[in-house]
Amino acid sequence: MVFISLPILAQSKYNAVTVTDTIKINFQNLYNISGVNILPFTETIRLRDSTLHKGDYKFDYSNAQFSLSDSLPYSIFDTLIVTYLSVGLNLQKEYKRRSLSLIYNDLFKDTVFISRSQTAPLTSESIFGQGIEKSGTIVRGFSMGTTKDFTLNSGLRLQLSGRLSDEIEIVAALTDENSPIQPEGNTERLEELDKVFIQIKHPNAVGTFGDYQLTRRTGEFGVIDRKLQGLLGEFNYAGQSAYFSVASSKGKFNSNTFVGQDGVQGPYRLGGANNERDIIIIAGTERVYLDGIEMKRGEGNDYVIEYSNAEVTFRPNRLITSASRIVVEFEYTDRKFSRNLFGGGVESNFFDNKVALKVQYLREGDDQNAPIDISFTDADKNILAQAGDDRTKAVRPGASLAQPDSLGRIFGTYYAVDTTVSGENYTYYVYSPGTAEAKYNVQFTFVGDGKGDYFRESVGNFKFSGKNNGSYLPIIYLPLPELKQIGNVQLNIQPFEDVTLSLEYAGSLWDKNRFSSIDDNDNYGYATNILFQLKPKQITIGNVNLGKAGLSYKDRFINSRFTAPDRFNKVEFNRDYNLSSTAKEENESLRELALNLQPVEKVFINSSVGFLRKGESFKSNRYNNILRLNGGEDF
Repeated sequence: MVFISLPILAQSKYNAVTVTDTIKINFQNLYNISGVNILPFTETIRLRDSTLHKGDYKFDYSNAQFSLSDSLPYSIFDTLIVTYLSVGLNLQKEYKRRSLSLIYNDLFKDTVFISRSQTAPLTSESIFGQGIEKSGTIVRGFSMGTTKDFTLNSGLRLQLSGRLSDEIEIVAALTDENSPIQPEGNTERLEELDKVFIQIKHPNAVGTFGDYQLTRRTGEFGVIDRKLQGLLGEFNYAGQSAYFSVASSKGKFNSNTFVGQDGVQGPYRLGGANNERDIIIIAGTERVYLDGIEMKRGEGNDYVIEYSNAEVTFRPNRLITSASRIVVEFEYTDRKFSRNLFGGGVESNFFDNKVALKVQYLREGDDQNAPIDISFTDADKNILAQAGDDRTKAVRPGASLAQPDSLGRIFGTYYAVDTTVSGENYTYYVYSPGTAEAKYNVQFTFVGDGKGDYFRESVGNFKFSGKNNGSYLPIIYLPLPELKQIGNVQLNIQPFEDVTLSLEYAGSLWDKNRFSSIDDNDNYGYATNILFQLKPKQITIGNVNLGKAGLSYKDRFINSRFTAPDRFNKVEFNRDYNLSSTAKEENESLRELALNLQPVEKVFINSSVGFLRKGESFKSNRYNNILRLNGGEDF
């Protein structure tokens, strides 16, 4: 049996219909109504031309039945008349293919129950109705081989779409494959192996359950594009709109910027936010830009990508040189902590849409109490608590004494050498497995070129190269669970036609180590943006037509501690202002003025000037003029 309970606000809102049942009194004092989805507290029960009060009966809405009070006088010959509201959905109380029938059996000389098939078979149309389109496959199989055990394979793919009622539409894609392999990154379109997506649409609301892409931009700074798994609700009514998202995030956002090498199409290795090498890119989340132009994935297109190895390779039709500017943005997982996201926003319009107010809040962070592929000892937690926001302090030694075997002998892979460097005691390790001196097992971590003391000769073999002459250190970084929060408010004012003034304020909180309260006083940052726009308008002096002219002015300030969920600048912003990607984090001030002219038809002139300041250490002025003829190439 199916039961739907909805709060009654208006009869027409849920397409409610009035239902009347006539039920005879029975000895069991249990009465079932015919409706499946009664709206609570809408029932009226009449007995002998009088209406019963709420205390004269007890209604079970979940089972669509009621019973009369023992103190109520009635006769076995009486009849009850029940009137109530029911949601107009095509649902039945029971769906069955067989029923029990009472017949006389000659063998037993008595009446018996037998099972008989219904005349109409149970089909998807009888459950969902005629308006639902569906397709899918079910796969069952097994695999075995000389080098692997016998395993069972199963898969399900189901797609549904159609209308449940006049105002409610459903779209669903359910995919389940018992394989942990991600899609290959050599095709333009990805086929995800495990995906659950259910979307219910109403003229005023849309609900999405399962896997979905959250893509939002509120103002200059409130930008987010994430692949999530959870719940997304979107609402709109009379020009007002809102949304909320509660989900688990599949990965972290990061961006890699580098230049190509002459004649090397790839693979180019991608790293995490802290130069991590052992990362897995979430399939389909990458955006690859070459010289500011977004590339298209695929063997016959611009590039292919290995998600598991985090490597991107460009195809021959995109020749890579030492002058190639490459930017790769992606989401990745390092399987350290489970990650959650909450977001919500509201947009309201006032005064005939001349004033618009937008508010958004985003919260994304790691759950420090839910590590995935790592476990913390009490000593590890103490190290993290004392490290504050400094990742270089959240480390434990990578060298450990090898465990003795059953005979008490210790066989490691490295032996230690004590020496002095610049007058300080220093210990380094030499790879020598199988020798009597090798008492240690050492785990090395990549820390960046010129920041380590070792280089890797082969798998498991690291050689000491001198202080700061290598890329690896015998340490283990402990992951820092972080939490980012950002809220921004934008006010758009349109006092006249073709004139817009936008004011925005954004604030952020970035806790880089949720295990520690040290350095929490510098978590807050803020940013402001003022944008004035005058759309191109016709300018006429007397009888002389001077064409069209438009103007825009932007004044933006970003505090050095401000952080945003995603990139909000243009891809080529650093190149436009000759700004290094490794520039020191300082307060940033940007002023841009642009003039758009169209003196005659099919002739467009764009002149702009920009002034960028980062603290007192960096200044850049940019002047740009573009002439476009007939909407074609720029000059």
